[in-house]
Amino acid sequence: MPLNVLLLGPQGAGKGTQADRISAEYGIPHVATGEMLRAAIAAGTELGRTVESIVNAGELVPDDLMISLIRDRLARDDTDAGFVLDGFPRTTAQAEALDAMFNEIGRTFNVVFSLQIPDEVAFERLRRRAKVEGRADDTDDAIHRRLDNYHRETEPLIEYYRTRGNLVTIHADRSENEVFTEIQRALDHVAVTR
Repeated sequence: MPLNVLLLGPQGAGKGTQADRISAEYGIPHVATGEMLRAAIAAGTELGRTVESIVNAGELVPDDLMISLIRDRLARDDTDAGFVLDGFPRTTAQAEALDAMFNEIGRTFNVVFSLQIPDEVAFERLRRRAKVEGRADDTDDAIHRRLDNYHRETEPLIEYYRTRGNLVTIHADRSENEVFTEIQRALDHVAVTR
C-alpha cells in the first residue's frame, strides 16, 4: 500500500522543508503545488500565464486548475509508492474536490500532518525567505493576506481531516530536526499499521 501524506499549515510552517525530508527518507516524490505553479509561470506555459497575476497577488488559483495539475502529477509512475502533497487543499471545497478525484483514481491519505506555528513566527520566517530567495510574492502585505486566508479558509481543514481519523498535529515552531523526528515517529507508526 502506498504512503500518501498531506502537509497542512500556514506559509512559513516548514511544509516544504519537511516534505523534502519525507520524500528523501521514504523514497516518495514531494508534490509541491506552489513550486509546480512557479515553474509553470517561469516556463511561460499556458497555465503559467493564466495564474501569474493571481499568484503574485497572494490569491488562490481556481480549484479546477489545481485538481487537474495534481491529477496529472499523480498519474506519473514515480507516485506508485506514494507521495507527499504540500500546498493543496487550502479550502474545504478543494478538499472535497480532491477526495472526489482520489476516489476516481483509487487514492487516499494515510496521514495528514497539521504543522502548527504562531503567526508572528510564520511572518518572520516568510520575511527572511523573501530576502534570501527574492520572492516577489513575499511582500509584507501579501504575507499578512496569506496568513489571514489560511486562518479563514484552510484552518477548517484540520477538523475536516480529524474526523477522518488520520490527522497528526505537529508543533512546527521548533528546530527542523525536532519537527522531522516527530513526523518520522508518526510515519513509522503508519507504516506498521498499513
